[in-house]
Amino acid sequence: MPRLRLPLLLLLPITLTTLWLLFPSSPPPLPPPLQPPPCGAAFSDATAGRWVPTPEPAPPPLYSSSCPFHRNAWNCLRNNHPPVAALSWAPSRCGGAAVPRIDAAAFLSAARGRRIGFVGDSLSENLVVALLCTLRSADDGARKWKRRGAWRGGYFPRDDVVVAYHRAVLLAKYTWQPVENPKELHKDGKRGTYRVDVDIPADDWVNVTRFYDVLIFNTGHWWGLDKFPKETPLVFYRGGKPIEPPLDMHDGLKEVLQSMASYIEREVPSKTLKLWRTQSPRHFYGGEWDHNGSCVFDRLLQEHEVLL
Repeated sequence: MPRLRLPLLLLLPITLTTLWLLFPSSPPPLPPPLQPPPCGAAFSDATAGRWVPTPEPAPPPLYSSSCPFHRNAWNCLRNNHPPVAALSWAPSRCGGAAVPRIDAAAFLSAARGRRIGFVGDSLSENLVVALLCTLRSADDGARKWKRRGAWRGGYFPRDDVVVAYHRAVLLAKYTWQPVENPKELHKDGKRGTYRVDVDIPADDWVNVTRFYDVLIFNTGHWWGLDKFPKETPLVFYRGGKPIEPPLDMHDGLKEVLQSMASYIEREVPSKTLKLWRTQSPRHFYGGEWDHNGSCVFDRLLQEHEVLL
């Protein structure tokens, strides 16, 4: 009896059907859902939240009074200044949880081989000192670092990390111009003016932006009559010429911020992480900071007290 020969074209659909039954097709697996960043790691965590009392017992200080990065007059621990209220920052999205304390060893490990620079006034300097002292607890070989015009800084050899501060209280370049005619001094009481070139960065930081991998800027504390009274006011220039009509201090600050932000975006490498540090409202009582004022509270301020 002759064999039954099926055409190859008839065998193809049978083969495909068999394969489909044996190995049923399925859609590719879905990627796992993205996990939200840890509390304190999202950009919004820095601005959306509130201060809450730190749970008892309050944790010990992050560093000791013997930290070599401190200036003696500013060393609150060594000078036995009373501690401020123990407060923690609780971002809104964290469900009431506070940002965990800094882990010095983990910070240095994550920053390995990088350079972190702060540019601004004494508020940035205070933050740098606290950060340097905290990081030193994880690297006994830490040493002072004051290169490239840095006002103060530290080098952490274990992870090859630099943290430094460049003092530029207005961010823009400013120079003292004394009164040339003594008769004018007696006429209006001005001893001279500070020329502020709103479009020129201060010499303290203009040449170091390519050295750092992270740059944190701030200004604001010096923009007041306590720093520049009517006897020594600020006069604002652009393109080498006085701005007309003259700007008051508030509008001058706006011009400087806009010009410096434009310069940073234009001249600082795009790979550099650039951050802006804000500041809290002034909250001294009993006088200004340099006239027996104090900001040592053992409780959170109420909203109406901040407004006052």
